[in-house]
Amino acid sequence: MKNYLLTLGILVIIQGCAQLNYLDQAQNAFNQGATLESNRNFGEQPNLEQPFAAGSQAMSFATPDLCYQLAYAQVNKALEKESKLKADGVLANAQALRALSAWKLGLYQQASESALAAKIALQDSDVALPRESAMMTALEGLIQADQAYAAVQKFKLENQSRSTTPNASEALSMMENVKKQYEENIVNFSGTGRIEKSLAVLDQAKKEIPERADIQTYFIMSQLAALKSWLDNLDQIYSLLKTFGFANTNNDLKRWFDQENERYAQKRNQYMAQLAPLLPQQKENVLYKRWEEWLYN
Repeated sequence: MKNYLLTLGILVIIQGCAQLNYLDQAQNAFNQGATLESNRNFGEQPNLEQPFAAGSQAMSFATPDLCYQLAYAQVNKALEKESKLKADGVLANAQALRALSAWKLGLYQQASESALAAKIALQDSDVALPRESAMMTALEGLIQADQAYAAVQKFKLENQSRSTTPNASEALSMMENVKKQYEENIVNFSGTGRIEKSLAVLDQAKKEIPERADIQTYFIMSQLAALKSWLDNLDQIYSLLKTFGFANTNNDLKRWFDQENERYAQKRNQYMAQLAPLLPQQKENVLYKRWEEWLYN
């Protein structure tokens, strides 16, 4: 009986350690994915001389998506025993990591559900985790920005594949549809455009953690990325206006486009002004200049 109890005790310890190991592996995989993604987006070459190991899997020459898939799989394993994670004070961390991993994989419903679960766990936690809380607030804004980006890319492909130029009546009808899509994906007067919602949610997240310059910088750059989708959509719309001959002949459409272009410029200037003080050398920082190249026509 004593041997049985001793064995049972050892098994419980091993199982508990297993959940934390899964969580640790998930965190490592997610961090690796984020590093690779950042290097790719900002033109830096990743250092892959040392293989990245998660469990028994060697991941040299990994891709961000592969890392996020591994992170999602491992954190789900960890969350199979939520009570253990809660007892160790890491349930909120695990839920937040699952939410972020799901978001990176485009699993938006799962991401939103996990973010809500993380928020609940954070409220029950004895330890304040302001970074995780702010990230879970921001997540809905990040999802909205991703969905807007996908819609803008789809719009671009559809227009590139058009083989014929429509007549004047068809072109006017197309532009009305373009405006509707723009209002759904970018901004509208009711405040429900995806980019507009994304910017507002991220503004709220920034208020939750004003003392963390690194998190502020990340949120602002996420807003700038959303603005890049906005600018891309405006560029596509202007190209259509020129193709259809409306750029100089249809005053209503020209007035609408100029108004939206000015609204974009105001938001761009607002967030670029917020970014500069957070960076070494401010406007002379290479990161600031990179955003200038992307966001100023």
